[in-house]
Amino acid sequence: MTLRYYFQNLSWASALFLFITPIVGILLTAHHIANEGFMWPIWVMGAVFYAATVLGITAGYHRFFAHRAYDAKPWLQWLWAFMGAAAFQNSIWIWARDHRIHHRFVDTDNDPYSINKGFFFAHFGWMLLNKGPDVDLGPYGRDLSQNRVVTFQHKYYFIIAIAMCFGLPALIGYFMGSTLGGLAVGGFLRLAVVHHATFLINSWCHVFGKQTYTDTNSAKDSVIMALATFGEGYHNFHHYFDTDYRNGVKWYHWDPTKWTIRALSFTGGAYNLKRTPWSQIVSAQLQMDEKRLKNRLQSRWEGEFQNQMEQLKGRIETAHARFEELRKEYRELAQKYSDSSKARISELKLQARIAKIEFQAALDQWRAYNNFLLLHAASPA
Repeated sequence: MTLRYYFQNLSWASALFLFITPIVGILLTAHHIANEGFMWPIWVMGAVFYAATVLGITAGYHRFFAHRAYDAKPWLQWLWAFMGAAAFQNSIWIWARDHRIHHRFVDTDNDPYSINKGFFFAHFGWMLLNKGPDVDLGPYGRDLSQNRVVTFQHKYYFIIAIAMCFGLPALIGYFMGSTLGGLAVGGFLRLAVVHHATFLINSWCHVFGKQTYTDTNSAKDSVIMALATFGEGYHNFHHYFDTDYRNGVKWYHWDPTKWTIRALSFTGGAYNLKRTPWSQIVSAQLQMDEKRLKNRLQSRWEGEFQNQMEQLKGRIETAHARFEELRKEYRELAQKYSDSSKARISELKLQARIAKIEFQAALDQWRAYNNFLLLHAASPA
């Protein structure tokens, strides 16, 4: 995208808002500190507001409204609608519709924020333009237009957004001793940071990182971005398994959005949490490992290396199938618990643990051999 193209199709309202917001945030914050000193409660409030706003986008706008990765009670939908509005990234209806189109047409001309049009365009250049992709928008927002939370928020979006984004932090700041501090730190400065942290998922995570599960699109996993956006940085996983309520699928992945949704499930607010079967996740990883090795080893792949990897993959699939079979039988017996089945249940628990250990051992062996081959590929033939 050329500079001339941007000027010819520029949305001046969007451009002024996106460029002025961080400037105002920095100037107001500097003025607040210069005149009122550093007030740590104000900064704590700003951090809390940052977390709440990001969750409004990640757990609300994104994983619930756009992808229906779980179901939510009305009170939780209203909470997400108001928290998400504080991020000033448009109404749920428009945000979720555009995001669905992005997934459907990723990396094509009809992708609203295609990385193929440049880093700046994917980051926030696309929001500066009046002209969008040539796509029939109807199918991508039909269910949203039937949700009363979505329609209400869309109708009164600017009122809600201004009140939540600037009014509420200013009010909280007033009770903390500085209306200016609340507006500067919790309002403008926080908004600018939220904007560019979340925008980086569309730009950075389509350029930098690892394609762990698929190379069919440009999405990549980035731990750095996951830290800033509460788990959204595991973007390669998300683009391949987009209805999973988790983005960071491993227990150690930094994904506060996943933990929040899981915690809300214990209150009944979130339910029917969707999870991709572990077998599909592992299978995708193995296929990508194998593809990388083929590309790196090329002619040396055929023969011994390929046969060894196939054997290891077979061990993993057998061990996992055995584990799933035992777990299924255990759950069925546990639901129909009786004294006669008590011994069998205990036996199944033990066998399932052994099968899980065997599966993990086979997976570790695969990864070790995979790393060995990658090192081997780096050495001269």
